[in-house]
Amino acid sequence: MSTIINYKKAQFAKINLDDGNKILVSYGAADMRVFSLGFLSMPKETIHIFKNQFLVDLNSKIGYDLSKEVVKILADELAKAKSIEEAKNICLKLEENRDFIDSV
Repeated sequence: MSTIINYKKAQFAKINLDDGNKILVSYGAADMRVFSLGFLSMPKETIHIFKNQFLVDLNSKIGYDLSKEVVKILADELAKAKSIEEAKNICLKLEENRDFIDSV
């Protein structure tokens, strides 16, 4: 299983995938993006940009529960991926699956 190697609450999470690639989940002021990382862990390519409505719904569901945090929730899901292609698919499935938000 892939591992989260670096995490900062409400900002980012860096994940080492099983295939040797690294990805970064970055929560900025305007949106949340997933990047593939290259040499010196610099962002190489944008894998996915989460829809604003998905993030609004997820934040609304979490509410004031301090034990839950958006970056950590999504990083935990993306850590299930073994490759960058799988990470892309997980991002798309999470956005389409209303049950995911309900289960948070």
